[in-house]
Amino acid sequence: MKQEFTITLFSEKQEGLINKTAFILTRRKININSFSVFFCKTVNLYRFTITLIETESAVQNVVYQMEKIIEVFKCYLQTETELSTHQILLLKFLNSDEKAKQVTSIINAIPIIRENDYCIYTSKTDNETMQQLDLINSF
Repeated sequence: MKQEFTITLFSEKQEGLINKTAFILTRRKININSFSVFFCKTVNLYRFTITLIETESAVQNVVYQMEKIIEVFKCYLQTETELSTHQILLLKFLNSDEKAKQVTSIINAIPIIRENDYCIYTSKTDNETMQQLDLINSF
């Protein structure tokens, strides 16, 4: 059954990335409802948000193909209900930060960029986990 999905992917600046992404979708005859690109200055990454209506298996294959062929850092798939109950986080911590290990273990964050002085993590978490993070930050 077809339903609305939102694909969120993070990538560095690559030539022709929008074209490659659109090609993967059009080759599978999937119509794009919306396509937006946002540049995150603090972490120097691009966030692509694509909404489409298709079956879950077809969209999962597209997400897998985008992660493999386009070489994005991370690609997330969300349904319309998950958009209201989950958040996609992009965190940048100094390598010397003590809280980084605690926070990343709570949200099951995946490191996508490791540099000498900092590391960038991404995760998809629910609202309850976000409330736990608020409790940690209040101390």
